Amino acid sequence: MDASNEQTTERTDLQRPLVDQKPPPSDVGLESILTENSLPYPRRVYLGACIELKILLRLALPAILVYIVNSGMSISARIFAGHIGSHELAAASIGNSCFSLVYGLMVRWLFYV
Repeated sequence: MDASNEQTTERTDLQRPLVDQKPPPSDVGLESILTENSLPYPRRVYLGACIELKILLRLALPAILVYIVNSGMSISARIFAGHIGSHELAAASIGNSCFSLVYGLMVRWLFYV
């Protein structure tokens, strides 16, 4: 009897999801704000836009930071190469342009896969 009881316990543990699926807390706030009739319409739109912008900023902030760091590295490489000489600056500019082209193609290729 104990063996069958252990098997049912294992089976129920295997069927239990690993992560509890809860709705995001901000979705409930957005719905309640947009359906609230006591607030004027422009205020509801403003509060809804603030909630949406906060969610979008949380999602887009890593991509924005990567873009800023990548551009900053490219600019700093050109500045340092410019101090060495004009031919070196031209070579660094061509190299950075080729890297940007390859990086852009790689990112697009990853989105299609």
